[in-house]
Amino acid sequence: MEERLHILRLIETGEISVEEGARQLEGLAGSRPSTAPSPSPASTMPTTRPIAVRWVWQLVLWIGIALAAISGYLLTTYYTREVATRWLIWGWILFLLGLLGILFGWWLQRSRWLYVRVQQPDGPNIFLALPVPLGLVGWILRISRPFVPQIEEMRIDELLLAMQEEIHQGHPFFVQVDEGPGKEQVQVYFC
Repeated sequence: MEERLHILRLIETGEISVEEGARQLEGLAGSRPSTAPSPSPASTMPTTRPIAVRWVWQLVLWIGIALAAISGYLLTTYYTREVATRWLIWGWILFLLGLLGILFGWWLQRSRWLYVRVQQPDGPNIFLALPVPLGLVGWILRISRPFVPQIEEMRIDELLLAMQEEIHQGHPFFVQVDEGPGKEQVQVYFC
């Protein structure tokens, strides 16, 4: 360790060039076996959402926009021409469905997603992505606590709310089960 600090001081004072210092540091690293720790499971966790998730929320959003546009056409046609009343009814139904689609697409884009990835050596690899409203699920469990004694004992609602708090603070939730090389691997994480 002192050798590395000495080389860094020589580079800092300008007694040796950066290239020479880099070569000397590489020589020091090559002379000893590496004691770098293996990467933690959290460092292997993907930090971005898979592209399929982006496609899902964008598809829902654009379907909502299309339904709202169609409803606009139907309503405009009803109010500017003399057509059947069913155009008015279908126009408002499609408008409400379009509005719900837009709101749901916006929520999907902003919500936390639960990812489950199972990699099997001799079988199919499985990948699931589900939007999970942790706050809503925790609230429902807290309300149902008096009626279901198992929830009272396990306090799963408090676990979900604490997990939501940690995720909002930027601390990832990541579980990885690795049965060894050539065996099944499972990853569960929120992003």
